[in-house]
Amino acid sequence: MANLFFIHTPLQLMIAQMIIEQEKLTNNVMLGGYVDDNRQFLQLYDLIRIEEMWKAIEPMDDVARWAMFSRKEPFSGGIHAYRRYCYIHGIIKKYQIDTLFLGDMWNSSCQLTAMTFHRNGLRICFFEEGNGHYILPYNYGMGGSLADKVYSLLIDAFYYFPLYGVRMGYVSYWKGIKFKDIPMDARYSVVPFYHEVFDILLTVKPLLSEKLVNFIANEVRFVGEKASLLFMTSPVYEWIGSHYEKDENAYVRTIIEYMKAIEEGTIIHIKFHPREKEYIRERLLMELDESNIDYILLGSEMNIPVEYYLQYIHYEKVVMFLSSTSFYNGYLFPKVKFMSILEDYYINCKAAGSQSIYLLEPLLKEIPKE
Repeated sequence: MANLFFIHTPLQLMIAQMIIEQEKLTNNVMLGGYVDDNRQFLQLYDLIRIEEMWKAIEPMDDVARWAMFSRKEPFSGGIHAYRRYCYIHGIIKKYQIDTLFLGDMWNSSCQLTAMTFHRNGLRICFFEEGNGHYILPYNYGMGGSLADKVYSLLIDAFYYFPLYGVRMGYVSYWKGIKFKDIPMDARYSVVPFYHEVFDILLTVKPLLSEKLVNFIANEVRFVGEKASLLFMTSPVYEWIGSHYEKDENAYVRTIIEYMKAIEEGTIIHIKFHPREKEYIRERLLMELDESNIDYILLGSEMNIPVEYYLQYIHYEKVVMFLSSTSFYNGYLFPKVKFMSILEDYYINCKAAGSQSIYLLEPLLKEIPKE
């Protein structure tokens, strides 16, 4: 028999390979796609994937949203979703799949996949895809109005139940799903947060493909050795206000001021956030060069998840604004000192006259400077 992993982010692929290694799984099939417009993930998968772990790779761009469609287009959307369901069903039949590994427990496509194929006797496992994995169970549906109720009854009667054998309309458009009603034979986690009988804690160890090792070796001067500082950008200017120019200027100023204050001789690695705006990247790099700040840029050709660098390179300090990566400190990679310069950004925004910095204030209370 075989296992089918639903993958739509590079971090998911990292975790999937940890599961395969820990459980000594064979006959593994990857159903690979991406979220939003991140088609570059497909290239990343080719770099990250440890080929001997995988029997086959099947493409499905919208793997994270295959079952989702708008109320405004129920007919065309429903037909498209059912075609994707048939595609998945065909893969399961082709490779004699008996176990599905799914990501987000609160993703409606994952829920429908679990509910439908569990009825067909398949084993259902959920696994880590980011710190959203640790959000406490809830799902409130779409609202609960009379119109929602009528719509859920109709779409269940004429679409979900006849085609899938489940009442997904009730889940998606009326009352939501209770955690106990999500089929789950196992749940794999990196952080020891859950303690149900079906929970399995992953033992983390670096698993890097030969391609990835060579890629990192060509990027940095001290592969596998000690590096002093990793700086991770994060487009926090997107979070506040309508005065974007002021917020962006304060953002660039905060980074340059911090870099200028770093002790001379410090080895600096810079990792841009995948969502960083291109003109902000160019401006930052130009100002760093004009300030004669020596640095190594990580992921300039391909935006590899920063967790791979943290597994492979020991840093004395990681500097950030906001980052979910710090949630995994000591779990997904060896423990390292994290420092936030969000307060410095707040001060610079205030000096620039930004009118929406109050949105940062709750976050300042939660993130220590050291």
